[in-house]
Amino acid sequence: MGYIKEWGKRRVDGQTVWTANELGTMVPDYQGSKLRSALKYAVKQGDLIRLSRGIYVKNHNYSRWEMGNKLQVPSYVSLESVLVASGVIFQPYKSITLVATRSMVKVIDKERYVYRKVRDEILLNRAGIEEQNGVWRASVERAILDKIYLDGDTYFDNLRSVNWELMEELTIGVYGARQSIKTFVKRRGR
Repeated sequence: MGYIKEWGKRRVDGQTVWTANELGTMVPDYQGSKLRSALKYAVKQGDLIRLSRGIYVKNHNYSRWEMGNKLQVPSYVSLESVLVASGVIFQPYKSITLVATRSMVKVIDKERYVYRKVRDEILLNRAGIEEQNGVWRASVERAILDKIYLDGDTYFDNLRSVNWELMEELTIGVYGARQSIKTFVKRRGR
């Protein structure tokens, strides 16, 4: 059981949230029922905190965006979360918004995670999506286009930081012939 205490101390590239499978790969001797037993023991001893089925953290100082990615795979942080963080919209938005294969809302550790469904060919196209410290997130341009794709023409407070060339590339490469997106980019990008 000595390995269990080390799990919570390990950070892989800034990782703060682990799935049971990830923890199992860190300690190959623990698999199956032995792994489940070890995780249950680690939680009971306070070495790990179980946030959701199969998802663990060392303490409550973890990345909420990383947690959102682990709750539903594949997914990426987008929409209001990225737009507020980037200063494109000014209204505060308390939930973490992600794009995924199915829509759902989950509350874990007093944080609300809102998943919005998009078609697989859009979700799995990594253009305009970046990974940093275990968090998959949309660029500002991709988040704007996701918002228009899901909600139609929307008002944005500040579009000064937008790379309009990238917007045009993403419009064609990710969203294809979606007319509402083409119209927005053409109208605002000039």
